[in-house]
Amino acid sequence: MRNRSNLPVDPLSDLLDVLQARCKLSGQLIAGGDWAHRFSNLDSIKFNAATEGACWYFIDGMTGPALFESGDVLITNGTRSLILASTPTLITSATATPIAQDDEGRYRLGQAGGFAMLSGLVQVDTDWQALILNGLPPFIHIGRTMQAASPIASSLLQLIEEMKPGNRPGRSVVIAGLAQVLFVQTLRAYLAHAPQGDEGWLKGFGDHRLAVALSSIHGEPARNWNLDELAKAAGMSRTSFAVRFRDMMGVPPLTYLTRWRMHLARREIRAGVSVLEAAAKVGYASESAFRNAFRRVTEMTPGQYRQIVQRAVVELSEPRDVDPT
Repeated sequence: MRNRSNLPVDPLSDLLDVLQARCKLSGQLIAGGDWAHRFSNLDSIKFNAATEGACWYFIDGMTGPALFESGDVLITNGTRSLILASTPTLITSATATPIAQDDEGRYRLGQAGGFAMLSGLVQVDTDWQALILNGLPPFIHIGRTMQAASPIASSLLQLIEEMKPGNRPGRSVVIAGLAQVLFVQTLRAYLAHAPQGDEGWLKGFGDHRLAVALSSIHGEPARNWNLDELAKAAGMSRTSFAVRFRDMMGVPPLTYLTRWRMHLARREIRAGVSVLEAAAKVGYASESAFRNAFRRVTEMTPGQYRQIVQRAVVELSEPRDVDPT
């Protein structure tokens, strides 16, 4: 079902692989003087890395504005708008007016400079968008002084260097790779310190006991796991494991197993395998049992999903009219 290696299964890497999550650097912002801006485009994951100076940020649900300094990284999950401002008092007057670009393609706010940041998008296929958005809290702020932040600082310095004007060979590939590394390192730092009360189930990947059980599920998704086996893998009693898993992940362990299997099954169907083959690959000997589970998770049958995928392929292959003007 997936490429195997001698390395132990890592649930976060496995998740990002299934999601085919790819980071794309979208631009550089330079701001100075008195300024404020509301970044209201939603439904996508964004990361912002401050590279110079400091500003204030606010997201709905916060008790008040927080400082965003050079070396910090901020990830938002696209469910709430982000406001950046030179001072907290300007946050309430922030608007979403389009930002002007200078001759070098950088976005500018206010006068001169003083604050700079790099911004990027995390691109995920629409099939997996809801999965990753539900996994992340509304925002993740990793400060430069946090213990787990030192690898982020190193990647950020490399990224800043690559963003300087010039025609270095392979520049675009290096920038894309560094943006991907920066995103994953930020998630790592978050998982090392994620508050249990945070929204989103991704925090469970940072729990060392649950991570063992999650690695077991991800390593052998077709295995007929039961609650006792997973609790034993985590080194916990059945009851303690079930309660902790639900508290951290939002669903019972076996529900997570079923949902993960269905995500993998969708990937198999998209790759062109038959419904029966997809069912077998994720541990279902009965096509009817697989169909029922698939419908519970996706609200459609495997056959209906296959038809949607096939229609999308046909639409992409159809020639499009070209405007001669």
